[in-house]
Amino acid sequence: MGNTKSVRGNKTKKTKFIIHTIFLLIFLLIITLTYFFNRTFKSKINSLLGKLPGTVGEYFTSSAGELENKDKEAYLANYYISLELAMAADKLYIIKKNDGKLYSEIIKLMNSTSSSKTEEIIKLVRSIENNSGSLSSIYNAVQNEKEGLMSYEASRLESQDLLVTISEIKERIEKDETFKEALPSIIINMSDDRITDILYYIEDSIEDKILYSLEDNKRLEIENKLLAKRTEKTKLKDLASLYEMKSVEAAAEEIGNTEQYDMDELGIIYTNLSVLKSAEILSKLDDDSFIEELYAAIRKEEELNGVKESITNHISKSMQFITEYNKKIDDLVTVYGKMNANKAAKIVEKMMANSDTVTALEIDSEPVFEISDSSIIIDVLSRMRNKTLSSIMNYIDTDKASTLTQMLVEP
Repeated sequence: MGNTKSVRGNKTKKTKFIIHTIFLLIFLLIITLTYFFNRTFKSKINSLLGKLPGTVGEYFTSSAGELENKDKEAYLANYYISLELAMAADKLYIIKKNDGKLYSEIIKLMNSTSSSKTEEIIKLVRSIENNSGSLSSIYNAVQNEKEGLMSYEASRLESQDLLVTISEIKERIEKDETFKEALPSIIINMSDDRITDILYYIEDSIEDKILYSLEDNKRLEIENKLLAKRTEKTKLKDLASLYEMKSVEAAAEEIGNTEQYDMDELGIIYTNLSVLKSAEILSKLDDDSFIEELYAAIRKEEELNGVKESITNHISKSMQFITEYNKKIDDLVTVYGKMNANKAAKIVEKMMANSDTVTALEIDSEPVFEISDSSIIIDVLSRMRNKTLSSIMNYIDTDKASTLTQMLVEP
C-alpha cells in the first residue's frame, strides 16, 4: 500500500516536471521567435544584454548597432520606394557616389517591395551617372582647351619681338575685356625673363595687376628680376654721364664697338648721351654696320619707352655737319702747312681775335655746336705737325702764343 503511494507520488512529480519543462520550452521558443522576427523586441534584448561585461556584452552591443542600421536601411528603402522616380533616383545617386555598399543594401530592400519600380529607379540612376560623366568630360575638355589656348598665346607673344608684344598687349587691353582678364593666365606661361621685360616697359597699372595675380613665390622672383633690371638701367645711364665728360677719342675706344658692352647696352648709353657727343664719337668710326645696328638699338629703346621722335635723326644730321667741318679743317691744315710761317702767324692772330659765331649746328632750333674763327683756327693748329706748329708759333706775340698754347692743351 505504502509502496503504491510512493510510486504514484513519483509519477506525479515526473508529470509536473515534464509539464513545466514543456511550458519552459514553449516560452523559450516564443522568446526566440519573437527575438528573430520582432525587430523592436530584438533591439531591446540586445541593448539589455549589451550591458553584460566582457565578450558577451560586446557581441550584443554590436548586434544592437547592426540591427539599428538594418532598421534605418529598411526605413530608407520604404521612403525611397514611396517617392517619385526622378526624386528617388537623385537621392540614390548621391548615396551611390558616397557609399556603394549602402546603395546595394537599400536597392535589395526596395526590390523586395517593388521590383518594377526599383528597376525604373536604377535606370534613372545610371542615366544620371552617364550624364554626370559626360558633363565632367566636357568640362575637362573645355579646361584643357582653355589651358592650351593660354599656352599657345603665351608662346606666340614670347616668340615675337618684345616691342611688338608690348604694343599688342596695350592695344588688346584697351579693346578686349576678355583678353584683359585672361592676361595674367597667359603671362604665367612665359619665361621669367620675358615676364620681367614686359612688366618693365608696360604701364604701372597693368604691371601691378599682373604682379598681384601671381603666386607669392613667383611674384617675389619677378620683383627681384625687375629690381635687378632697373639697377642695371641706372648703371648704364650713369655710364652715359661719365662718357659725356670723356674725350671723344677715349669714349670711342670704349663705346665705339661691342667689346665692352653689347648692342642693347650701347643703345641705352647712347640714348642718354647728348646728341653732339654721340655724333662726335660716331663720326670717328668707319664701321657703318656698327652704326646701323646701334641706331636700331637706340630706336628700340626709345620705342619701348614710348618716345615718339628718335634722336638718331639728330645724330645723323650732327654727324654729317661734323664730318663736313672736319674735312674743311683738314683742308685748312694742308693750306696753312704750305704757307709761309710768318704769313700763317698773322692769319692765326687775326682769327683768334674773332669769337663771333660764323655758323652753328642747330637741333630743334637750338644751337648745339657753334663755330667761330677762333675755334676754327684752334682746331687747325691742333692737327698740325709739331714742327709746322712750332714754326708758326715763333712769329706770334709772346702773350698770344702763351694763350694759344693753353687753349691747345685743353680737351
